[in-house]
Amino acid sequence: MRATRASAVRGRLWLAAAACLAPLALAPDPASGRMVARAAGGAAHMTYIATPAGANASPEVWLADADGGDARELGRASTAVLSPDGAFVAAVRPAAGSATHGSSLVLYTLTRKPTARVLRTSTAQLTILAWSPDDRWIAVVDGDSLVAVPLSGTPRTIATGTINGASFAPSQPDRLVFAKAQSLLVSAAVDLYTVSLRGGSAAAITHDGLSEYPLWGPRGIVFSRELSHSSPTYQLWSIGSNGSGAKQLTNVTLSAPFYGLEPVAISANGKHLLANLVGDNQTEAWTVDLSAKPVAARDLGGTGLTTIGNAISRDGSSILLTEDSGSSNTTSQSVAMVPWSGGSATTLAAHGAFASWNR
Repeated sequence: MRATRASAVRGRLWLAAAACLAPLALAPDPASGRMVARAAGGAAHMTYIATPAGANASPEVWLADADGGDARELGRASTAVLSPDGAFVAAVRPAAGSATHGSSLVLYTLTRKPTARVLRTSTAQLTILAWSPDDRWIAVVDGDSLVAVPLSGTPRTIATGTINGASFAPSQPDRLVFAKAQSLLVSAAVDLYTVSLRGGSAAAITHDGLSEYPLWGPRGIVFSRELSHSSPTYQLWSIGSNGSGAKQLTNVTLSAPFYGLEPVAISANGKHLLANLVGDNQTEAWTVDLSAKPVAARDLGGTGLTTIGNAISRDGSSILLTEDSGSSNTTSQSVAMVPWSGGSATTLAAHGAFASWNR
């Protein structure tokens, strides 16, 4: 049973992974002859988190080609997300030294020699939720506040409370949807709101007290809706940006330790959705075919393997995920690509986790 909404939100940092911008292709590696992932025309990249070997080592963000090649360390970070056009990396750097709280939002500009600057410093733990599609804004949770941080200019506090996800409109980068709960209790009412970063108040688009983890796609907003205030289980629903046309998408059979599906990323045409089936200390990456009638949901994970969906290619053909075969740290994790249609995973980065890319 989830103890509080705050603890549940902290456990979902991978939801920040953005949808990808170009498809993957498989090609033979000249050195080994095996099939590996290659970029399909253009300089696509990926980021992931890895922890160096050695006592008291801190996790670092790494930048690599989209096939995992030419990997290089950028700096100390607990989480990181590549911007939609691949020009920047937003990373959360924990406070150094003996401090038990505090973190900074660091922006890496990916020139030939990447540069870093601090966009925001907090006494709380910052969590990256989303990049705007035009690379101008980063939505973060700062303590109990949802803040839109611009790459230049003044940050805007959007809401205060328990924030359960946020996502930018794909074609209107100054509009944001977010979920806010009324308290830290799992049974507390939680609803979706939209807001313009140009000004004005947030408007509620759900009023059931059961709606959270929104993802704004080209065909509307996909979100998780709880069965009831007394039940922590939930299914995927969709709704229009004005609050109209709410409908249930999935009807997955749920059993312990799982609670339900949470949307992660969506293809450019709005047909292919990546989601995570989330439970107590266990996660499975799922694909959801929104074009099927009825909507079809399928587990991507292997037997005995924890998989965390991180991102989807723009054309929906490829999934980026974290595989975990053991102790839930980067020594037992790897970043892999899996075809949407199913099949064997291609490892892109061993001993890495929580990846993003701009495919």
